[in-house]
Amino acid sequence: MKTITESAPDQLDELLEAARETLAKAQNYLSKDGKIYELHDWVTVAEYCRRFNIPNTQTVSNWLKRGIIPAEDTVIIEELNNTRLIKAIPYQEEKVAPSN
Repeated sequence: MKTITESAPDQLDELLEAARETLAKAQNYLSKDGKIYELHDWVTVAEYCRRFNIPNTQTVSNWLKRGIIPAEDTVIIEELNNTRLIKAIPYQEEKVAPSN
């Protein structure tokens, strides 16, 4: 009886290549509650600060509390110690002009 590798080496190569591609894609996203999050689009609070030159994480925490960063642009991953991820786009605190 022939094994798979003896009878269809081309099929095996195609199968292995498809498996490699699938694994590469799987390493770049997180699935939570039926929604897929691409990891290059979502970062931790600390990484957000590094990426966008925010001086400290408390600033970002305050933005979260005040709604400057909208709730739909955050996700909490309970399975990873309640790690909060933020969509990696620049947010800016609204500056209020002083009244004269």
